Amino acid sequence: MIFGSLFFLTAFLPPVLLAHAALQGGGSRWRTAAANVWLLLCSLTALFLADLPGLPWFVGCAVWTDLAARLVAVARRRGRERAASAALAVAVTADMALLCGFKWLSAHSLAAAAAAANGAEGAAETSGLLAIAMPLGLSFWTFRAVSLVWDVRRGVHPPPPTPLHTLGFLAFFPVYVSGPVVRWSDIGGAFEKRPFDVELAASGMRRLALGMAKKALLADNLAPFADAVWALADDGLCVPRGMAALAVLAYSLRLYFDFSGYSDMAIGIGRMLGFRIPENFLWPYAARSVREFWRRWHISLSRWFRDYLYIPLGGSRCGTARTCLNGLIVFTLCGVWHGNGWMFALWGFWHGALLCAERLLAGGAKKASPCGCEPPSAGGRLRGVATAALSRAYLLCAVALGWLLFRSSTPATALAILRSLFGLAAPAVESRALWLECTPLFSVAFAAGSVFCFPAAPA
Repeated sequence: MIFGSLFFLTAFLPPVLLAHAALQGGGSRWRTAAANVWLLLCSLTALFLADLPGLPWFVGCAVWTDLAARLVAVARRRGRERAASAALAVAVTADMALLCGFKWLSAHSLAAAAAAANGAEGAAETSGLLAIAMPLGLSFWTFRAVSLVWDVRRGVHPPPPTPLHTLGFLAFFPVYVSGPVVRWSDIGGAFEKRPFDVELAASGMRRLALGMAKKALLADNLAPFADAVWALADDGLCVPRGMAALAVLAYSLRLYFDFSGYSDMAIGIGRMLGFRIPENFLWPYAARSVREFWRRWHISLSRWFRDYLYIPLGGSRCGTARTCLNGLIVFTLCGVWHGNGWMFALWGFWHGALLCAERLLAGGAKKASPCGCEPPSAGGRLRGVATAALSRAYLLCAVALGWLLFRSSTPATALAILRSLFGLAAPAVESRALWLECTPLFSVAFAAGSVFCFPAAPA
């Protein structure tokens, strides 16, 4: 069920919100419990309508997550640290096995389907055996499940009061499909008490409208041109340099407004239900480094990989070489999390390599920088402005090249776009018709997106 769909906005969301507001009332214990039951029923209904085959997998994950969290809590209270760690390991292994298993099946199913389309012998049978659809939102609710049990193990919070709280948290429909990757510590308190707040609900309506505008007015109108250029590149054909650059920039803007638009809609719906979902995007294209970019882009996912993978690997406490290796591992796995195929892994590795380069260069700059407390001169201020401009230009180029890898289905497609960008091949005759995709709607969306992806004041 898509947030922006007519059915969701007219038939599903209004009765959910009205009934929930009536049950919330003053936020007493029993009213909150009734609102939680209603919210759980609505979330499961949404899942039933959108992905019935995936429902048993989700319920199974919720059951073992709740059981593991309670076993961990009991073991910690009794001082049995090994037992607590063992329960955590079993739960995390089960969640990751579920996620990786479906990703493997999905990847091999796509490969077998492609082979069958090319007439490979026996590929059709293999495709049929592997054609098991990945449960909706699997990447997000498995990560929420891992964070819940892990945080109980670390003593961040106790397990949810009841198994229904765990099920309601994992099934919470505003964040079920596209995130953010919220944790129990982010919204768990609202499951226990959340009186109806008119101002919070009103801000949620405004945020929902903003997210819908980002998605429908900007992202959806930027997509056709970029998709048309990549479709030509999929056939190994090149386009004019300006067209390739425009397509890469359009896709970069489209991704931002699509992802941040969905996050805005989730945050808005959460507020209307009495939940304060943390921000997920904070003007990422205004960053000056890749490290800062990941503090602003998909913040909840960055926090998850930092807390549950990067820090357990040793973080930045083990010397420069090990820190760089940890970063490469984390970002390569982040790429794999985003989708099947080597191009996603390559995209993650690209960001990990950029972070390693920034760390090495920053270390050298610190050693070479003089000590002093004098205020900067006019020349120093000018150099500062020039450095900031160059830093932002570097960031935008580095991220855009990464999105090129992210969007390309094969290395050959990425190479065709790169050759077009650098003018290393003659444009195909077919590329002339692509300028027809530069409609007035695209032009307005591109111009508006280029402005609205940056804050009005420094952020």
